[in-house]
Amino acid sequence: MDKIPKEQRFKNIVCKGLEHLQEQLQYGQSTVINKFKTLDHPISPASLSNIKKGKKVGLATLSQAAKGMEVLLSQELDLVFDPEIQDFRLQHTPGWQSVVVPERPESAAVQPVFILHADGRLPLQQKTAFIRSARQEVLEIGVRLHSFSSYFTSQNDGVYRAHVVALLQKGVQVKGYLLHPECNEARLYFDDRAKVQGFEKDAIAEIKKVMQQLRTISAEFEALQLPGKFEIYLYKHLPYGFFFAVDGATEAGKMLVSPYLYGVRRANCPVFEFSKKDQPLLFRKYWESMQLFLDGAQKLI
Repeated sequence: MDKIPKEQRFKNIVCKGLEHLQEQLQYGQSTVINKFKTLDHPISPASLSNIKKGKKVGLATLSQAAKGMEVLLSQELDLVFDPEIQDFRLQHTPGWQSVVVPERPESAAVQPVFILHADGRLPLQQKTAFIRSARQEVLEIGVRLHSFSSYFTSQNDGVYRAHVVALLQKGVQVKGYLLHPECNEARLYFDDRAKVQGFEKDAIAEIKKVMQQLRTISAEFEALQLPGKFEIYLYKHLPYGFFFAVDGATEAGKMLVSPYLYGVRRANCPVFEFSKKDQPLLFRKYWESMQLFLDGAQKLI
């Protein structure tokens, strides 16, 4: 087969992609343009229209549109462009779950891109709303996970458990991380905190109680045999803050972060809320730090 010129290949990627998005998801060109913005591959409506109509478009614009189209179809339809057939085909990615790329309309520029919750942790109702969009993974990283476990043991099922079950039914992985009570970092951390907050001297004993509750909760979810998994892990580091991430490895990633303040109850520490599309640099810094922090964490059994 003769080698297809780069310009024509880019045109084929865009035009075939538009066809698949229209046929399978009923996306119009305006929707595609808004999703391209989220993926950091923006092009103008006129440029996309010209590509579709076969009109002359610059190579840089064609490349930008082709890159956006390949990412969009991979995330939402598990399709990859095949140079042999000059069309998209299924990748059959193991464990693939569709990730709907959010749209960023023109008005998005006036929307808040960084939210500060100065009074501390979000109310449970806001937390459930935050996880509702999850398609792949929900990560909660705390110190004791006392509040997390109480959502299952002290609330009726409809308040939080039902929301987690709904995620697991969709194949979402729900993971919680707490401080290993037997590590030196735990002793150092709580001994220091107890100097100004006396109740922290009993924290290690409290962690062990929470661990037992989480074992029971994990066993209950495991018995349901749902597509997604509910798992709890123990880490061995000095706690730097509370982290709550939804689909962090995807373009739709979003996060709640609460750096711990000395002498302030952890639940009262201010919370920062942001997404990957609105704060890509900030998100990447926290996400990379989280991966290092969680490396080597042990599953609770």
